[in-house]
Amino acid sequence: VALIAALGPAGCSTTAGVETSGNTAWDEQGARILEKNVVFNNSRLKGDIQIVEVKSSLAGDLMRAQATLRSKDRDAMPLQYRFDWYDAGGVEINSGAGSWKPMILYGRENKTVQSVAPDPRAKEFKLKIREPD
Repeated sequence: VALIAALGPAGCSTTAGVETSGNTAWDEQGARILEKNVVFNNSRLKGDIQIVEVKSSLAGDLMRAQATLRSKDRDAMPLQYRFDWYDAGGVEINSGAGSWKPMILYGRENKTVQSVAPDPRAKEFKLKIREPD
């Protein structure tokens, strides 16, 4: 499934500049697949970051999500990220429990971030990335 990028209005640091989501689905043969979507809410981050790959797997009965980011810039970028988790109906699990984690994405670097769902009901995730305050 191809990643979809859309440019929205410029975002501030209180909201996610980039949102990457993954949703568990099944193909015609019953195999588990991950439907992916990438939305850029910040035009500067759209020019500086590329979401290279988004994956999910199961760790026991918990969903595990992973995304690889690539810096398109030559300079180091301080960023913050967090994963939010949703059940099959789209209801957020542990709303607000995930804290923003600091990260530095160095020039032209690829970096992978990952998280494990807090609850076996999680079937969807959203990775949010923003510039620090």
